[in-house]
Amino acid sequence: MRSVRFLATAIIATASITACEGERSTSPTAPSTPATITAKPSDAPASLSASSPQSGGVSQNISGHISGQIIGPNQACNGALTEIGTFTGQPGGTFVACVTNMQQNGNGALVFDLTHTYTTENGDTFTTSDHVVAGPINPPIYRINNRATITGGTGLYDGAFGFIHDSGTLNFAAGVVSVDYHGRISTP
Repeated sequence: MRSVRFLATAIIATASITACEGERSTSPTAPSTPATITAKPSDAPASLSASSPQSGGVSQNISGHISGQIIGPNQACNGALTEIGTFTGQPGGTFVACVTNMQQNGNGALVFDLTHTYTTENGDTFTTSDHVVAGPINPPIYRINNRATITGGTGLYDGAFGFIHDSGTLNFAAGVVSVDYHGRISTP
């Protein structure tokens, strides 16, 4: 029964996005204000600092803004519902997010599981596994609350781990996501 509900929700979401295709922007919106890092690795306690012999790695606080556009099912996510966009802060760059599960709760909240691949301006990547709750404000506008677990990366972020919290809004009719984020990214 759960898979039938999921399938129905996915079909409705895809139909909603497709129906609104002519009304939405084809590129992510620009952030309204620049974001800055809230701390440098040197501000961290000695146990987390890049110079700490115990950790051997680097850990830093990160923050910024994420602007996304839901583009519907796409090959970038093997046919799954896809979001693309930009993120500011240090690091900053672009991302692709793939919806791996989506459900609607009885209270109208939408619950998404996602995987993100963030590509920084210099080509390094880090990946996350997300659990998003989108509570209805005035549908199709939803309040986003997300906790993402950093699951790895390449280049500078090889073996990355940590977390990202983000909150903001989703306009499901327009496919526009606008959230502020903060978190901590660490490498071995």
